[in-house]
Amino acid sequence: MSNLYDARRWKSLGELRAFLETTSNPVVLLEGTRQLSASESGPLVTLGRKLATELPTVTFRTGNASGSDSAFAEGVAAVDARRLQFLLPNDRMGRGRIPSLSYTMGLESLPQNAAGRVAEATMQATPDNRRLVEHYQQAEKPTRSSQKATYLLRDTLKVMGCAETGLAPATVGIFYVNQMDPMSGGTGHTIRVCIQYSVPVVTQMGWWRWLSA
Repeated sequence: MSNLYDARRWKSLGELRAFLETTSNPVVLLEGTRQLSASESGPLVTLGRKLATELPTVTFRTGNASGSDSAFAEGVAAVDARRLQFLLPNDRMGRGRIPSLSYTMGLESLPQNAAGRVAEATMQATPDNRRLVEHYQQAEKPTRSSQKATYLLRDTLKVMGCAETGLAPATVGIFYVNQMDPMSGGTGHTIRVCIQYSVPVVTQMGWWRWLSA
């Protein structure tokens, strides 16, 4: 696999900070598995708070799913909710979890040409999802399959950004993965999109040590 997916890429938060300082508008993805126990959520909240405190120029982006997304976002919001971006499969998804000062955008807001780019990138990153995405593009009414596709498209958008709506592309992806199968599901898809767009990825194998520094 590409060395862009290096779970231990940065040995310290200082090394990550130095990398991010090379970008004028750094955006850090914070996300991961929905399967998160109460005992696991604490370190993610702590990391979100630590990142928001020590990286004051960074914008943080997540998908607002329950589990890892919500835990990371809780930590960032405790410092500055205005630096949180929530990209949603639809405008109604999980509104109760979103701080009032945070930025939100639903997939419906994408201009048509941008939506086409996101769809193509989604199929390139995970070819097994081609039929699902094509069904979404062709469906005249919402179906279970088309709704499933919106989550994958949203995940792709989180990485790519959208110049037409002022969303910068992601600079780094920080994930909490299922270590038995890190490339499964939406998390695995998002990691593949990161690799496709040369966005470095780090998982808990790397960032766990930042908590004790």
